Amino acid sequence: MFVPDVFALDFILPADWIPLVYGGTAAVCAAVTSAFVHPHRSESADLETVKSRIAELEKIPNCSLEQTDELADLYNIWAAERAAAGAEIGELTPIFDKAEAVLQNALKFGDDEQLRRQLGNVMLNRAVVQQDLGHPEAAADSYKKVLAILKPLDDAGDGEAKLDVAGAKLNLGIIYRDLDRFEEAKTVFDESFLTFRAVEKIGVFDTRYYMAKVSVQQGGVLAEMGEPLEQITDAYNRAMRLYVEVIEDLQQVELERDLANVLLDRCREIHEDWLVREFPSDDERDQRIADVILDVRRGIELLEKQCQAGNKEARYDLLDAVALQGRILCDASKYDEAKHALDRAINEFADLLQENDDVVLMQTAMVYANRAVVQIGLGDKEASKQDCQKGSELINTLIQSGSHEDNDIRDLKEQFQALIEQLK
Repeated sequence: MFVPDVFALDFILPADWIPLVYGGTAAVCAAVTSAFVHPHRSESADLETVKSRIAELEKIPNCSLEQTDELADLYNIWAAERAAAGAEIGELTPIFDKAEAVLQNALKFGDDEQLRRQLGNVMLNRAVVQQDLGHPEAAADSYKKVLAILKPLDDAGDGEAKLDVAGAKLNLGIIYRDLDRFEEAKTVFDESFLTFRAVEKIGVFDTRYYMAKVSVQQGGVLAEMGEPLEQITDAYNRAMRLYVEVIEDLQQVELERDLANVLLDRCREIHEDWLVREFPSDDERDQRIADVILDVRRGIELLEKQCQAGNKEARYDLLDAVALQGRILCDASKYDEAKHALDRAINEFADLLQENDDVVLMQTAMVYANRAVVQIGLGDKEASKQDCQKGSELINTLIQSGSHEDNDIRDLKEQFQALIEQLK
């Protein structure tokens, strides 16, 4: 397996998805769903059995602490099962309300560590559901409640409580980042990483995977804040080292997709910096972009491996990676190689366009814009005009869908107009 040389290069930009048109800006469609779910809640259960047991426990006038804990846990499982089946927030909220109510009731008669831990877990699951169903503000409030509920246990060194605290902070940071509250996001990401590391030291749970996810988020938010490139690089490099450890130690080969995406994010930033940095010599400038091109190819190889293994989501990442490869080669004036990559991005992934996914439509429009620039570099103005036409058609489709912000569409539309003017 390829282990990236994370010490060879120095730079990066955040992004689950970034603009691929030279000199332009477009929406960064970062995932805003939760990154952490309590690992003990990942097991499925027979819902009818769960509901039957709930009915039994609800009939008991004065439940013991153990029965209260069980009842809340069953409500939790019920909500998780319904959420996995696609239930909406209106159906799930009353279930979480019942779980919270029985625990809060029991805690009125005296604090109990297990019930407090369970209440924190119920609130965490509620927050995750709210976040994943598109209610970030409500989710943020719920995550804050998790932190308040579990603080006494966290302060006392309770490993399971620390795990939920770290996860709540990771997910809360993702919400803050999506809301452009970058300072707050950075603070909770830093706290999340340190808490996950503390859990790792306690030995409760192997948190290296989550520390890697936090590190990716840290790199992204640092870039959005305009922090020094070396800080961003450190975060991404740390993420890659952690992913490599988990892949090798736990044989989780599917994480090569995550590893590839971090490597490609790193390449994006090196490339963006390369465009504006003044180098001491042409040789150093050429070597820097050659290293970037090599690392992009390594990222593509990892994603190709995942695609061959049947990972369907990796195909979207591969489209993004191949498009990035074409853009970088274009900026390096390697027009023949750039055209080959961009041809691949358009031809090999044409089936994805049929799904009418807005991110794919936007990405493909950008590929056409990049290839139009490459065609100019190759002296084929007619082919460049055709690419501008095809890209403009995709932009019109996006405008009709109304799902992208006006600024994103305007920026890309202006880039096509500028290219068309250049071709006259």
